[in-house]
Amino acid sequence: MKVLVYLFVIAVFVFVECNHTFMGSNVFRPLLFHRNVRYTSNLWRKRVENFTYTIPSTSYPYYRPTIQGILAYDLTNSSATANVTQGGIGFQFVTLRMKSDKNREINYDIYIYG
Repeated sequence: MKVLVYLFVIAVFVFVECNHTFMGSNVFRPLLFHRNVRYTSNLWRKRVENFTYTIPSTSYPYYRPTIQGILAYDLTNSSATANVTQGGIGFQFVTLRMKSDKNREINYDIYIYG
């Protein structure tokens, strides 16, 4: 019984430390965009960067799909955050605000599904 309690506590700590952002669904959705976004660290400060993606109208001449899923996967395994500030699910554009720890770089793997 003690082993189960210890495993549960460890699982909770692992869950709290993961700062990946996932919104919407990627089940049976086509991948519209994928990129590794990386910025160097600032000395003694947190780094804040914005990333914007818009679905191009020339790729889909008869209809423009909307964004159905967003995944921002933190590759630094730190307490960096990525938040949607504009657009997102149901829109044709999204703006992500990424914020790092002090003296740490920003390194996200971003997937957008339509």
